[in-house]
Amino acid sequence: MTILERLRTLEPAAMLSADDIFDAMASAGSLLADSSDREDDAALEISIRLLEARRQGQIPKDCLNVVEMLAEECGLYPYVDGEKFSLFGQAVIEAHAVQLDEKLYLHSKQMEILLHLLAGDNVILSAPTSFGKSMLVDAFLTYKSPHTVVMLLPTIALIDETRRRLTRRFSDRYDIITTVTDGYDPTVPTIFVLTQERFLQRKDVKKIDLLFVDEFYKLDPTRKDDRYENLNIALYRALPKSAQCFMAGPHIKNILLGDQYRGSFRFVQTDYRTVSVNIFDRSAREDKKDALLADLAGVADESSIVFTATPGSAQNLMKEFIAAKLGTDSRIGTLLKTWIAENYHKSWPVGEGTEKAIAVHHGRLPRSLGQLFIQLFDRGMIKILICTSTLVEGVNTSAANVFIFDKKINHRADLDFFSFANIRGRVGRMMRHFVGRAFLYYTPPEVVETNVEIPVLSDPASSSDYILMNIENDELPPAGKTRKDQLRATTGLSIAVLKEHGALGVDNLVAANDRIQQTLKNDPALLIWKGFPNKEQRIEVAEIAVITARARGDQFGMGSGKQVAWTWAQLQKISTLPKFLRWFERTFSPNDKGKGVDDAFRFLQACEFAFPRSLAAIEALVLMNEPREDANYGPYIASLESWFRPAWMKQVDEAGIPLPLAERLARHLKAPADRHDALQQIAQLDLDGLGFDEIDELLIELAAEK
Repeated sequence: MTILERLRTLEPAAMLSADDIFDAMASAGSLLADSSDREDDAALEISIRLLEARRQGQIPKDCLNVVEMLAEECGLYPYVDGEKFSLFGQAVIEAHAVQLDEKLYLHSKQMEILLHLLAGDNVILSAPTSFGKSMLVDAFLTYKSPHTVVMLLPTIALIDETRRRLTRRFSDRYDIITTVTDGYDPTVPTIFVLTQERFLQRKDVKKIDLLFVDEFYKLDPTRKDDRYENLNIALYRALPKSAQCFMAGPHIKNILLGDQYRGSFRFVQTDYRTVSVNIFDRSAREDKKDALLADLAGVADESSIVFTATPGSAQNLMKEFIAAKLGTDSRIGTLLKTWIAENYHKSWPVGEGTEKAIAVHHGRLPRSLGQLFIQLFDRGMIKILICTSTLVEGVNTSAANVFIFDKKINHRADLDFFSFANIRGRVGRMMRHFVGRAFLYYTPPEVVETNVEIPVLSDPASSSDYILMNIENDELPPAGKTRKDQLRATTGLSIAVLKEHGALGVDNLVAANDRIQQTLKNDPALLIWKGFPNKEQRIEVAEIAVITARARGDQFGMGSGKQVAWTWAQLQKISTLPKFLRWFERTFSPNDKGKGVDDAFRFLQACEFAFPRSLAAIEALVLMNEPREDANYGPYIASLESWFRPAWMKQVDEAGIPLPLAERLARHLKAPADRHDALQQIAQLDLDGLGFDEIDELLIELAAEK
């Protein structure tokens, strides 16, 4: 047995001998001597496992210093105590210090990337989840002070987390903009933290000093992310106006850029990591559920993430865990369970596990509630977090243990190696868990090299119709220009419609246009209106929107356009969200209230994204066919996006204050103008005197930290 194998199988109660430490140092030293950049994977793992053994008290006292020395030799400067080294060693360690809101240390590979960025290089970084990419951005902002920064993030959940971090560190130096409606003064240093869709809606960003693209693998169409086109177009529009670009993501072996950009980016691929993982393979077990329950019981109250495929399976697992008496008693969780029942719906299963420190996290959760579960998990107040694919791309958290229970990432697709590696990478965290555990219940996918192609840069003429229509003609070869002209001629759609709304799919736009042309011929008043529609107009646009949404596979919790139109009207009419949820489940799912509430949130999610996108396309098609008419759906679209509540309520939901709480707070506020005004007014309230409870105050306190 090699020393690395010995460290991997070290029992919690076992002690390492001085001979073991000598063997480990000799093995790691030999590996590092053969490595040019101190990045040997086995040497790094030996060092990390020795650090974990030191944390567990398994290292002889006389050997503690050599463990520290090996960590320094591997470049793991965040883990070492500089005072134990010579003046030269201290100087090396201090050279890796950065002063953010506190003094922190970069590991050696982080510093290498930071130096490239400070030198003005465009950098594409492929590094593991635990690498510390966010700290690189923050260090660059600290030392370079770029005037205008644009950060493109794949999900609103990541926007929430990033805004909290940046506000804590840079709110005194930068305006931080996260929405389409936030005001922007180009003379003021500004950080835009936006999804690709929000960036495309902003037309006021003319010059960018630093463009940061997170999870850049989503640019590749083979990732089967239906938002890849918007991300490609956002990159296409942002790059020419950017002085410097930094793209980051995990597990990429190669990236294909176009001729124009191939020589201007420095691609750095590294497997440097700061944590190690023990793998427990249960794939041979037939009783996988029993194995999962036993494994969870075996880790006691350590923080654990459980990956499953769908929101429904997440909630079913939560019920299984409660029945198996997993989790731990939680006073705050008991209060939270009652709060969720009172503020959302008593039959919504999401709150059932919180009193045992168990929570679910999936895409249909209200954003504020999802944020709360993550924050409580990071603080150790939630012990088991059951996640769907939000774990891969929307949640920056990690745990002592990860349980990969499902082999699918949704109803349709099997978990590929890329997603599997991302999920596994959530185990362990720098300074917290040197060695984590990953439990597998299905045979893991085969290891493959992941290549990323960026079609908007590498071959826009052969890319999707939507991307093609957004490329300027003088940047296309003759074949691309011809295809663009043919697309316009064969569809009968204008260039403006194809360019702005092509994300819905050209075939879907053509089908919608056929219906619109027929309606304009028979009863044009159904489509030519401004502001808010009447009942008949609402039904007409809802039916067209449903045709488009269904063709794209969007979920919205009900069947027909008439039902959608009726539910829009009820959402506008009913005064509070809890009342709307009760109306929805009574109307559409009286025999399964929990499903009814889930479907209501699916519908509300569609009101934020799918329906407004479709209504904007319908309006554009109407004006394309009747350019002299004055149709304007804008006010209705904006109201639908905010669920017919004041815009500030949805904005503070993103900041962490749930909509039901905002509705109760509203009676004590003076018509807030925006999120900032609302949060300032809320901070001045006497919450105890006004009758707000402990969970209300916790939510407001957490939001104030952002």
